[in-house]
Amino acid sequence: MTDAELGTRKGILLVISSPSGAGKTTLAHLLAQRERLEFSVSYTTRTPRTGERDDVDYKFVTEDEFSRMIERNEFAEWAKVHGSRYGTAIHTVNRALEDGKDYLFDVDWQGGAQIRRQWPEESVLVFILPPSMAELERRLRRRATDAPAAIEQRLETATRELEHFAEYDYLVVNDNLETALKELSSIYVAARCARTRRGHYGHALLQEAQAQAQTRGRPASPQ
Repeated sequence: MTDAELGTRKGILLVISSPSGAGKTTLAHLLAQRERLEFSVSYTTRTPRTGERDDVDYKFVTEDEFSRMIERNEFAEWAKVHGSRYGTAIHTVNRALEDGKDYLFDVDWQGGAQIRRQWPEESVLVFILPPSMAELERRLRRRATDAPAAIEQRLETATRELEHFAEYDYLVVNDNLETALKELSSIYVAARCARTRRGHYGHALLQEAQAQAQTRGRPASPQ
């Protein structure tokens, strides 16, 4: 029996968060490719960075467009981070759950908290940690996409973001990219196999075994 045949497959909302520069976006894209996960593309008012593509990395919108979406209650979660706003369209989440698909979310801790609050059973939260604050600063400066003042602001914000790591189900230290990716993949597979998501297999097989036992004329063991 497959999930489709049983008609009860529950989709996973896999949320990945981290302080800026810890590598969550890189890891999220690599995980999506490895596990063939559907990536939730967030809306943002931020200006595209070099190499970023609209509707692939983010859906880039104006401040006015974003405000109108808030007024129409179109976001499952949204937050203001480093002066720009980011949000996940609620239809994305609803579509994933209705189709029984697993979706990957690259959001900050505020977005993670909102998704967990609205979908506590479907959400799996993973927080990416840098190996050290010194390494986090080095990565931000090496990225060379922000002015020195902006980098200092990101480092200050990182301290506040780290205060929320205990709200997450899993922690991955991104010291080595391949190791961190393997850990993320293991978390996803384990979540997929959790009793709360695979219990329908057990119930269906038990019913099948009981029916076969009765057909053979032998009473099934009591549950």
